[in-house]
Formats: sequence, C-alpha cells, structure tokens
Amino acid sequence: MRHQVARRGRTIGGALAAGGGYGGGFDTLRLVLALLVMVFHAGATLGSRLWTDTLTPLTGSLVPLFFGVSGFLVAGSASRLPVGPFLVNRALRILPALTAVTLVTALAIGPLFSSYGPAAYFAQPAVWQYGANSIGLFRAQLPGVFTQNGQPGIVNAALWTLAYEIACYGLMAGLIILGLLQRPRLLLALAVAVAVTPALLEGLGLLPLFAQNGLFRLVFLGRGAILFAAFLGGALLYVWRDAVPLDGRLFAAALAGIALVHGLGPDRWPLVETALSGLCLAYIAVAIGVTDFGGRIGPYKVDYSYGLYLYHCPILNAVYSLAPQIESVTILVLLALGPTLLAAAASWHGLERPILGARKRLGRTVAALNSVISGKRLGFRRARPLAGYRGVVAMDPGFARPQGSARHPQKVEDLVNP
Repeated sequence: MRHQVARRGRTIGGALAAGGGYGGGFDTLRLVLALLVMVFHAGATLGSRLWTDTLTPLTGSLVPLFFGVSGFLVAGSASRLPVGPFLVNRALRILPALTAVTLVTALAIGPLFSSYGPAAYFAQPAVWQYGANSIGLFRAQLPGVFTQNGQPGIVNAALWTLAYEIACYGLMAGLIILGLLQRPRLLLALAVAVAVTPALLEGLGLLPLFAQNGLFRLVFLGRGAILFAAFLGGALLYVWRDAVPLDGRLFAAALAGIALVHGLGPDRWPLVETALSGLCLAYIAVAIGVTDFGGRIGPYKVDYSYGLYLYHCPILNAVYSLAPQIESVTILVLLALGPTLLAAAASWHGLERPILGARKRLGRTVAALNSVISGKRLGFRRARPLAGYRGVVAMDPGFARPQGSARHPQKVEDLVNP
C-alpha cells in the first residue's frame, strides 16, 4: 500500500522520487558520520574526556544515525526482494570487507605491533579467536597489541556494532516473510507495541522477570537497543515515505526531542528514551539523506564510508603507538586520515565494488536462465527461488534505481568500553 498526500513534493517519498529514486544526501551523510566517528575514536585513543564525556550528546548519536539510514535504505531493498536474495545481497555487501579487515588486522597489523615475537604471537589462541569478527562476533583483543593506548588492548572498537547490523538484517528478513513491509498499518502497530513493551512490563511488575532473558535484554535494555530502534524507525519512514512530511519544523522537533532526552538524562525516562531517540534520529538522518546534502555522489560510484569505518580504529592505534607523544586529537586524525582513506579506497575498488558488479551480473544471469526455463512451456510452473534478485526485479514506480546499500559506521554509547 502506498500512501499519497496532496503535496507530494513535501514528503520524504516526494523528495526521493524527485532525486530519481535515490537520495544523494545519503552518500555525503555516511561519509561525514564516518569521519566524525573517526574523530571520536581518536579522542578515545588519547583518553580525551572532551570526546568521551563532554560531547556525549553528539558522539552518542552518531551510530544511531547510521542505523536510521540503514533501516530506510535496507527497507527499500527488502520491499522489492524475496527473503533469500535479500539475505544474499546483505551478506555480500557486509561480510567480504569485514573478513578482509579482520585478516589484515590479525595477520599483518597484530604481529607488527604486538609485544610478543611472531612465533609467540601466532601461538596465542586469541589470534585465531579474533577471526570471529569476520562474521560479526566481536572480539576486542589481540595478544600484546595496543596495550598502552587510551583504550588498552582494544584493537578495533568499531567492530562491536557489526553484530547489531547483522541482527537488524535478520529483523528485516522477518518483516519480509510476514509481509509487513506491504502492510504499513500493521508495521506501525508492531513498532508501537515494541516501543511500549518495557514500560508496560514494568507497570505490571514483570520487567525483572523478562530482564533475565538475554535476548530481551539485548533488544530492549542493552546498549544496542537504540540501534534497533533507529533501524526500525528508518524502515517505518520508508514504508510511510509518501505520508511523512519533509518539513523543517518536524526536523527541528526531532532535534528538540534528542536534546530533551539528553537534557533530562536516560534515568528520567529509562524505558521511553530508546524509542523516542531512535525515531527522532532516524527522521533526522532520512530528512538529510533525501536532500542533495553535500552534492550528489551517486549510488555505487565511490563510497569509502564503510572502508573508512572498518579501518580507522587500527590505523589510529598504530599511529599513536608509533608516536605516543601526540596529545592533540586534530594531529592524530590528520596523521591517520591519509592511510585510512588509502585503506578505504583499496577496500572499495579492490573488493566492495567488484562484488557489487558481480552481484548484478549474477542477477542478469539468473534472469536469463529463468527466461529460458519458462520458455520451454512444460506442463507445470518451475520454481524460481531467485526471482526478484537485484538487477532483475521490476522497480517500484517511485524508485527508478535501486537503493544504495546500508553501510554502517560505528556505534554509539560506551564505545570506549565495548
């Protein structure tokens, strides 16, 4: 179901359609957020309280903004694909580059900066356990690596967010299976029910009982709860894009909501803050993304944001280990930015972009095979498990091009203590 309003140009959907089905601002927004995440981690590497304490309202919003973008763009993909091709697309977008940075860090950076010799280093089980990062299972430490930095022993603090990103893809797969992306009112009702669940359980005196369940704590009470909220908020904004106004007053209200939450503190609204913050940050991110913020870079041309996110932490740590006399966040960022951009460029041109191209070619091959098979006119309909694979599916009329994939930069609170 599509929800039309009289003044289409003043809705999120109208702005998206005016941009040819892709919001050019998303590319710039992701890059800006990735750079801000890098600055934050530079402050954490130096033990700067300015970035880890004073600026918490800013730094605590960076990753939820990414997840708001992710929810919106991934919902665009999920609304056009069956669950199988959707999950294949997400895996191909996230896992190869994640595996690469895990291997580079464990097998190259680790031995160079470890206090152990090479033989002793590779004999440590933690080296091989670190490989779990390649599938989103966060492992923080490598033997004897970066133990003197502001985050002692934390090799790549940014990677703790990947498990939540992957979990959000699982959530989206569930929405595809249930058909809720085509049922906006049911999806909205589900989101409201999820938002009020903790407060309702507390009112009934049942929250301590449910809090004993690990999955419940992860989704509703853990430090990543706001990421699920922002992701679901972004998905809601996509589904309701033709009914949600793109209005400066609503944007200001979202900013005010975030300021109110931070001003009062989460202890005042412990069970409301997550849902309110997630929705407000998702709207802010999407409202910026559907504009021409920073000029249009365009989907699938050059996007270094994911690579910048993946590589900035180990490079910041390496630079600081080589020059521990650095006391300025600005100087540390400037020294690390060049190598980080080179690593991001290598990741994009050497791995991410070729895989995107191969994925499109696979879609065209599947389409051709389906045409040949269906042309044989046998007495039954053949199964088409990859029908709708990106590149072969008919686009929603409001979207002339596929949405860009959601890449995440990092995450939010407690990054200093992942």
